Amino acid sequence: MPDSLTPERPTTRTEELPKEEELRRDRPSFGDWMELRLGWWGFVRKNLDEPMPPGVGWWQTLGNLLLTLLLFQFVTGFALAMFYSPSTQDAHASVKHITFEVPLGSFVRGLHVWGSTAIVIVTVLHILRVFFWGSYKKPRELTWLVGCIIFNLILGFSFTGYLLPWDQKAYWATVVGTRIAGTVPGIGEQLMALVRGGEEVGALTLTRFYAIHVMLLPALLIVCTGLHLYLVRRHHIAGPVLPQRGKPVPFYPVQLFKDAVVVLGGMGIVAYLALAFPPALEAIADPTGTDFSPRPEWYFLGLYELLKIMPAGYEVVATIIVPGLVSIGMLFLPWLDRSPSRHPARRQWIIVAGIAVILMIGVMTLKGILETPPPGAHAAPATASAQE
Repeated sequence: MPDSLTPERPTTRTEELPKEEELRRDRPSFGDWMELRLGWWGFVRKNLDEPMPPGVGWWQTLGNLLLTLLLFQFVTGFALAMFYSPSTQDAHASVKHITFEVPLGSFVRGLHVWGSTAIVIVTVLHILRVFFWGSYKKPRELTWLVGCIIFNLILGFSFTGYLLPWDQKAYWATVVGTRIAGTVPGIGEQLMALVRGGEEVGALTLTRFYAIHVMLLPALLIVCTGLHLYLVRRHHIAGPVLPQRGKPVPFYPVQLFKDAVVVLGGMGIVAYLALAFPPALEAIADPTGTDFSPRPEWYFLGLYELLKIMPAGYEVVATIIVPGLVSIGMLFLPWLDRSPSRHPARRQWIIVAGIAVILMIGVMTLKGILETPPPGAHAAPATASAQE
């Protein structure tokens, strides 16, 4: 019969513990101290034991690769910001200093530049996997929606970061890019002046782009990425289109091993490109120059080529209508696709429309790449011109 409680003994008698356990509780290790306050090991253990549907494999590693690339962009971006000066008088000189004088400066800048390209590629592959697998369907509509917002934030990073070296290529590409805002009916001129900070691309444009690149966009990206990860954890990973036989297996060790292989491989490729193909720096921006052929970065070439083939007076079709329809279609995809099935054969009109958009962007981008003049064809060689 258990002992009854009395005012002199308000609790039941505690079980006697082994002496080692008493010593551990009296003098806990640092790990025990942190575990008691944070419960970090329970959190880690829960994620390692996350059950994965049968059939989950290499395609599901893209999310962790993208997250790793984003973390590296923050690290390399912070390192570059330590030496960068966001003014038209000093921006080009500071990038030149980073590239040619700071130890490992060219390598860190290469990691940042090639990392931005890798992020766009991995994000597109991740989106295509979710699209063709129908993984945006109930209850993952908000996960898809937040993912689309993250994709647009990544493009915003690319656009605002492109101007920062303040060389000829960056300047004229930004001139072309900001003119798109001027094609908006009714408010185009005012919108372009707001983006540029004036009538022309100049000091205020550079300051404005730098502030957006290092303050506004990172804050939005952190919030959206945190929300995206929360939704992924809440609804778990969608399995293959056709359910496969077998029992769910924990994330550790099989899927974690695949994630580690892809992350290490992806980061290795970025590091190799940063070493083998260091980023160029052309001559300092010259707004009076007339011999430079402006070209946007490759992921905006499709839009640029679409704009070029539009007849006069119809530029708004390429700059506003087509991109707007594609963006709206992506955002509302879970509600436009009414099929209860995730199988592509049972979502025919959505799949056909998606392939048509992919082909249009792919063909326009390929056309732009083929017509891009080789480096140095429109200006002095990068290294030589930068060191003048």
